[in-house]
Amino acid sequence: MLVVGSIQQIAAQTAASPTITSAPQTNSTSRSPTGTSAETLASAPDVYLNVPTLHVGRIELDVDNLNADINLNAKVAQLVSINAGVQVGINKVNLTIADVDAELELVVRLGHLVDIVNRVFESLDINPSLINTLNNVTSDVTGLLDEVVGEVDGLLGSITQGGNNVRFVVDNLGNIVQTVNNSTSTIVGNYAQNMTFTGDSKSVGSGLTQKTYSYSPLKSLVDIVFNKAGQIVQATVQKSGSGNSSSSASGSATASRSATASAFTATGSGT
Repeated sequence: MLVVGSIQQIAAQTAASPTITSAPQTNSTSRSPTGTSAETLASAPDVYLNVPTLHVGRIELDVDNLNADINLNAKVAQLVSINAGVQVGINKVNLTIADVDAELELVVRLGHLVDIVNRVFESLDINPSLINTLNNVTSDVTGLLDEVVGEVDGLLGSITQGGNNVRFVVDNLGNIVQTVNNSTSTIVGNYAQNMTFTGDSKSVGSGLTQKTYSYSPLKSLVDIVFNKAGQIVQATVQKSGSGNSSSSASGSATASRSATASAFTATGSGT
């Protein structure tokens, strides 16, 4: 930046000098019984710039590349995140100013943003366990969602036996898991022993191969993805088809369920 010229007749007797003030800082926590935070902020801005009288005779200004950033970035744990700012940029400007009288006043108040951060800190100071509680809630919700999504994608079907709701799920290792009343889970088989390869195989990229298997007891089709080493990467049940049996089915369906349950019992005892 090159400034050529002269600043003439800047009022020495009649013009007040530019002043910059900032909000006073104190460690005291006392508050006026009749005052409010709004009144305090109104009387003490964070930044105050006042130039009551400015006279410029002549200024020549060449700007090649000028960037200005004003930014406030505040973050408290995972509770509050504030990012407020202004960015100004000038590539190339030639400016000539002659015989200009100006008055400048700049008032910057960040009180509301500061109040938000202060309230968060006060709450954490009184209850420091809030951070751990919120982190635990986030982890629990994430884990619950993963579990629910996994069961929906891997649900082979469900039957009702002896008044109990029995669900059969295939996990990402190809195991068939039996869950009774959403509580007790037991591995009762796997894709290699209890499913039949349909012959449908395709490449899904990155060296992975997807093969489709049929699980006849519940009439379900399962897509299993293998890597180059033959290891299972993922197993999901196709949404189409009638893999979900209900308790209101006909007598023949009930007999099929009993046979299915017996087959699982035999498989489980054999393993």
